[in-house]
Amino acid sequence: MNIEYSIIAKNIPVLRLSGELDLRNVAKVRHAIREMTERPNTDMIVNISELDFIDCSGLGVLVGGLAHVRGHDGSMKLACNNQRILNVFAITRLTKLFDIYETDDAAARGLMSQHKDA
Repeated sequence: MNIEYSIIAKNIPVLRLSGELDLRNVAKVRHAIREMTERPNTDMIVNISELDFIDCSGLGVLVGGLAHVRGHDGSMKLACNNQRILNVFAITRLTKLFDIYETDDAAARGLMSQHKDA
């Protein structure tokens, strides 16, 4: 599991996950998401396009992360263009919970339009 941070348009933080998101790695991802909510802008994008595998504990840490971010008055969008990972979200019906975009830029636009509408 590799975790990378970056910042894109309007100071939106992006957390990029690659490798396998499973029980062995959920603590690192949970910590990374919580660390990102300590910033002034609690909105974030989690890019999961480079994941090779995600299990139920990986899905759980993303759901928990979403709840944590929302609890800090923020929003979390997912970026993913990996059809195998998208299929997992579709099968588990998590597409109803998460806003998933193909790219970081599209997710950033989703965050910005969400705040414009608020």
